[in-house]
Amino acid sequence: MEFSPILIWFIVGLVMALLEFVIPGLIVVFFGAGAWITAILVWIFPGMAVWVQLMSFTVLSIAALILLRRQLKKRFFSDQEGAESEGVDDYIGRKAVVEKAIANGEGKILYRGVSWEAFADEDIPEGAPVVITGKDSIKLKVKPIN
Repeated sequence: MEFSPILIWFIVGLVMALLEFVIPGLIVVFFGAGAWITAILVWIFPGMAVWVQLMSFTVLSIAALILLRRQLKKRFFSDQEGAESEGVDDYIGRKAVVEKAIANGEGKILYRGVSWEAFADEDIPEGAPVVITGKDSIKLKVKPIN
């Protein structure tokens, strides 16, 4: 059984679009779109050579990435206030809420809608407001707000 190039490009596009849910960053979806547009071009021009298909896929994917990523990222991820670009110092001094009580130095906090592993020098009950005082790998150090 031989697959048509249209079906192959459609499946490649579908796989890449689904990979966007696994690989964050809003990048892979543009290659999926490039594959779908290539499938449409192959449908319109059925005798298209493989090298032309690959070139079309590459150019269309990169063009979509360059031209659309910034606008789509602003539109869909603007509520995260640039969380992706935050450095260590951007967390220091920020307020959060204890999501899972910090006992024996370990627990969880909720910061900007995301659950983080946290540690503290003292026990802090669930729901208590805290301030972030440091970061160790992916754990945030906190202290209670008095």
